Amino acid sequence: MPDVMQLKPCAVCGVEFDANSRNLGKGRQTYCSAKCRRTADNRRHYRRNHPQRSEEELRQVCVICGVTFVAHYAHPNALTCSVKCNEARMNAERKRESATHYDIAGRMECAECGAVFARSKFAAKTGIRAQKFCSSKCAMKSSHRAFNQRSPRKSDGRLKTAAWKVARAKAIERDKGLCRVCGKAARHVHHVLYRTEAEMHDHDQDNLMTLCNPCHNTLHDIKIGKVNGEFVISGAVFQFLGITAVKVV
Repeated sequence: MPDVMQLKPCAVCGVEFDANSRNLGKGRQTYCSAKCRRTADNRRHYRRNHPQRSEEELRQVCVICGVTFVAHYAHPNALTCSVKCNEARMNAERKRESATHYDIAGRMECAECGAVFARSKFAAKTGIRAQKFCSSKCAMKSSHRAFNQRSPRKSDGRLKTAAWKVARAKAIERDKGLCRVCGKAARHVHHVLYRTEAEMHDHDQDNLMTLCNPCHNTLHDIKIGKVNGEFVISGAVFQFLGITAVKVV
């Protein structure tokens, strides 16, 4: 390999390099690196598959602004003359697609209550079945019903009888719809005694009391502990009823 350097520009990037450093020093090296050689090969391959068009063949009319322009050789069928016009074209296409596939102004029937309502724009774009209910209240009712169908509650049916409904209404009317503990508006009716089978079906007014939801939960909250080796049971229901001792059965 000769010691004389033969500097020549790269056919791709134009950087000068020593042509004698490769190809056995014959000085016939055309590219400065393997990367430039691959770039040149890719360009030759592209030109073979995409013949170069004349300026007249590349002349197009912008579909947005109507200006005549010369398209890039890589995109000879370009529809717009600039990025701004292309954005306007894409926005117009999206609006036409929304009007065709998503009926934004369309009306649907609520799957819960049957009321006719207009879908929101967001629901219309996400799909025709994205919005089934007219309000969150109807959606919640449908969700609760589906949950109860999947996981039915075990009930003895005593709170579904006609006798219980009548006794409950009388207890609320007797207490004027107020909680017997705190005096606030209440709709819950509590059985004072319901341990035995007979007491569970005892809907006598002396065995019923009207409570609000917080007080009802408090009376049902019974805690069991251990003090000095003895079990201790505490709860608001014992204080309210004046119970000082209990019997374990």
